[in-house]
Amino acid sequence: MTKFTSIIRWLGPILALLISLAGQGQSHFVLLGIAAWMLVWWITETVHLGVTALLPLLLFPVLELGAAKELAGYYAHPLVYLFFGGFILALALEKSSLHYRIALWILKRTGTKDAGLIAGFMLATGFMSMWISNTATAIMMLPIATSVLGVLHKEKQSKLSRPVLLSVAWAANIGGMATIIGTPPNMIFAAFMSEQLDRPIGFMEWLPVGLTATVILGITAFWIITRGLPKDILSDEEEQNTARWIAQEWNSLGGLTPVQKRVAVVFTFTATLWILRPYLAQWISVIQWSDTAIALASAVMLFALRDGNKGNILDWEDTKNLPWGILILFGGGLALAGTLQGSQWFELMSKMLENMGQLPQWVWLLIVAIIGVFATELLSNMALVSALLPLLLSLSLAIGIPMDALSLPLVLGASCAFMLPMATPPNAIVFSTGKLTISYMIYRGIVMNVLAIALIVLILQVVGITG
Repeated sequence: MTKFTSIIRWLGPILALLISLAGQGQSHFVLLGIAAWMLVWWITETVHLGVTALLPLLLFPVLELGAAKELAGYYAHPLVYLFFGGFILALALEKSSLHYRIALWILKRTGTKDAGLIAGFMLATGFMSMWISNTATAIMMLPIATSVLGVLHKEKQSKLSRPVLLSVAWAANIGGMATIIGTPPNMIFAAFMSEQLDRPIGFMEWLPVGLTATVILGITAFWIITRGLPKDILSDEEEQNTARWIAQEWNSLGGLTPVQKRVAVVFTFTATLWILRPYLAQWISVIQWSDTAIALASAVMLFALRDGNKGNILDWEDTKNLPWGILILFGGGLALAGTLQGSQWFELMSKMLENMGQLPQWVWLLIVAIIGVFATELLSNMALVSALLPLLLSLSLAIGIPMDALSLPLVLGASCAFMLPMATPPNAIVFSTGKLTISYMIYRGIVMNVLAIALIVLILQVVGITG
């Protein structure tokens, strides 16, 4: 641990103590101090995000800021189990290598001519990122990208490597915006809306705005990446070599293995039920359908079904690779937000914001989108969304703009880290190859950031959360 990291780590509790003393130990000042402590640790990530999220469960009952039983309920929210089911489904895709087969299938369909290769990587990466983490997606797609690039002539390889690698990073970030389980900010938003406003946001409620943003931003990213590329960057021979490698890799996989068939059936079953869930209550009213129940049913099936050999599709030991810290982060964010909302700060902040004057809704959306897009270049998108959603709720009540409309620019913008290698894991993963330069990423990333801000605002003026 560096000296600077040690100082930052101590800054959190010291700041909490100073704020509490400034308020003469009043409960709402103690609460504000702990909130500041959590923000410092979340933003700097000197302590794991999940560990920081445990502070409300530890400190609030001890300091009589909330009942332990009530606080524990936040960490067992139904949406936490929805995300758990989504993680289990993603784990089965990865363990069975079905995600690799899907990626190669998409590349075979898009072809390798000119920008078609980049389109193929973006479609494959974006689709996988809808269901599994952007980090896992980037890690999975990187060896495919380097292998394809490896069959090119050295001169052509140098011209195409940077666009291809950047397309993988950007598509991994953009793809997660499409589904409610695609990226943690979406999940945190859904949990917050359900807990604070009793407004469930399910798979189908999110899909119109999320998928629209993914498609439009994906097309924009493709245009930026391919803009300026030579029209005939791949010769006929090189195109044939690349297509041959993809075909050989596909043929080496053979037919679907028994375990892949079973995972594909469960995956299709889950996605279909999520899509039809709003209608299932009308068709089969004796069952209380929910996205959480569907996700958990799929998880149980994956543990219970055999893999076609001598084992199960998933064993509990496989869950050691799950992002358990993210599940705890949801609970901690909900606990902090719920306690803050019940404190004096909520009312004081609402009155303060009322004095800021009335601005058109699109201006507020623009301001929030700018914060979401550029702040996530330096801060964790999970920490950013967790920290700002309670503030946006106060602002929403003060200025009369619906919470979903006001917070969606932040949530979508938090997935738009296109400039810096350290801004998001996919950026760092492709940058680690040594083929990308910071100037190359910043030059294109800042253009994409600005366009993303404008497009998010425009999209949300037309498409919103339904239900």
